[in-house]
Amino acid sequence: MAHNTTHRDQPDTTDAIDSTVENQRQRLNVVTQETRFVLIQNIFSHPTQLPTLKELDYVNPSKSKSTIREHLEVLIEHDIVEERTLPKEERKRDLPWRFYGLTDIGRDLFEEMGLLGAEGTLQDMYEMLETTDEIEKYAQAPRPGDDSEDEELTGSDALAAYIRDRKANTHSVADQISVATALYENGIGPDHEGLTRNEIAERLAFEYSSRTVLNHLVDLDILEEFQPPGPSTYVISERRDQIINGEAEETVDEEIERLIDNMVAHMDDRIVPMDDGQPGDRVVIADGAGRTIRSILADEFEVPSDDVASYLREGDRLTKLNRAVDAIEESEDIDRGDDYGRVIFRTAAYRYRLSEFGMSLVEGGASPER
Repeated sequence: MAHNTTHRDQPDTTDAIDSTVENQRQRLNVVTQETRFVLIQNIFSHPTQLPTLKELDYVNPSKSKSTIREHLEVLIEHDIVEERTLPKEERKRDLPWRFYGLTDIGRDLFEEMGLLGAEGTLQDMYEMLETTDEIEKYAQAPRPGDDSEDEELTGSDALAAYIRDRKANTHSVADQISVATALYENGIGPDHEGLTRNEIAERLAFEYSSRTVLNHLVDLDILEEFQPPGPSTYVISERRDQIINGEAEETVDEEIERLIDNMVAHMDDRIVPMDDGQPGDRVVIADGAGRTIRSILADEFEVPSDDVASYLREGDRLTKLNRAVDAIEESEDIDRGDDYGRVIFRTAAYRYRLSEFGMSLVEGGASPER
């Protein structure tokens, strides 16, 4: 009897395995059709991975909306995509309430295909997509399962919720939340003198570019970007290690002459009297002793050696001075001294602090229509 029972059960187990394999094969055939595979990529790339039909239509201009709907229905029929809707009490007249996302079976299928590893790349591509105001409105609309209580949050929780809601499609969203929270907790608000980008970067560890992170927060109006009172540009004498606003032209001329004096002195150091020549006869030390400042600058500016001094005194002397110092420093033959130096223009660094709107989020939460 036992043998007969096992014999009767075996076909059922085999049939189940065969059925699973066949379903998987059918799903693979369904999703590898070109249009449907593109729709799957569209879902993966969407910031919420729950696009609307209008959004799918926008990113597939060569397909009609009815064609897209037909392919979605095929994906739904095979349990790869599901239609998700907002509860009736949460629907708004001017916002979408029907969305399309992957089922668990669909995600498992694409994990086996290796597509999940491309999610980041697909989302980067979506972030670069130019969208209309209407499509952006649809992308930002509430989705099923959203925690839409941001307006009831205060403090750093309100900042985090607002950033996550508005910048969910950016990879640096965690860094953005860290910066806004740190500024709030350290009292860097509208009345503070603010911090430079470098000062913020020194305090926090960034996974993404600090410039990108701060730009996103300025775009949200959570941070204010400003320059402190005073000159927007500073002129610095490298040799004197001083700000020389108002003295730039005179300082450039002085540094040019100092450089020329060093060039001549360096050449004189390499000339010695001839032992058996006529009085006053001199000879240059052999090339093996190294190059001269004059030869380095002649090569840099592509002028004859005898013309280097006059060339430096003409035209854009600031650019020539700085190029000359760079060329001398890059040479392995000469150790540059401290008798001359560049004249450098520096723009005052922007500073950052929480804006009035950022503080309003902290104190009273986020307005959904902001």
